[in-house]
Amino acid sequence: MPVPEVKKGKWSKERERTKSGRWRKKRSDADKPREKKRSILKYALAIIAVIILALVVLYFLFPQLFGWLKI
Repeated sequence: MPVPEVKKGKWSKERERTKSGRWRKKRSDADKPREKKRSILKYALAIIAVIILALVVLYFLFPQLFGWLKI
């Protein structure tokens, strides 16, 4: 089966099959690894953990700062 081509202006782009078997335009960066998306949730949890750790350290080093807090 011949590879279909998409003509756009004077340029023609080759097509390639995806894993599911559908045809798509060949990407110019197809041979490069894809950039991973970083999760905002991961960074938010890390920041919250650092804040909690800092509060615990402050509580043990300077208990007079937390005099109003009775645990």
